[in-house]
Amino acid sequence: MTEQFIEAIQQTAIYQLKEGTATSYYLESGAEILPRRLSISHGEEINLTAHKGRNLSHKVIGQLMGTFKKSEDSPLKMFSPFQLRTNIWQMESFPSFIGYGTIGVSNSAGKIDRESDLGDLIVLQKTGSDWKEIKIHYFPGGVMDLEMIMEYLYKCSRQ
Repeated sequence: MTEQFIEAIQQTAIYQLKEGTATSYYLESGAEILPRRLSISHGEEINLTAHKGRNLSHKVIGQLMGTFKKSEDSPLKMFSPFQLRTNIWQMESFPSFIGYGTIGVSNSAGKIDRESDLGDLIVLQKTGSDWKEIKIHYFPGGVMDLEMIMEYLYKCSRQ
């Protein structure tokens, strides 16, 4: 995978925290691949997650959830109730980023489970010192080299 390939497939969106809320974010600008409204929780606000698989090597520091409205179009909007979800895992080797996750969408039974994980990667990045504005980098497909993508994004954020 080359930097040119990563750059070509990357889509970026900026979400703003709705005033007076702790976890409700709205699309400010950029790619409209995820729902326009997302719930991004962190710290004390996250639900408990089983400690197996990826959760053994990376710490879960948050969760991202969203539901597409009727008027929204996206390749991720597949089956009713048109929801998506991911845990956000921290990568200690890249502390300037919040973390990463892989998107799970509601399946034909209306549930999100291990099999409905598309493998689409998202990387969350704070734009300031708090969680008021979050930049979300989206990478479709499940054939990503996470370390290479993180290095690419880190390099881009330093320019």
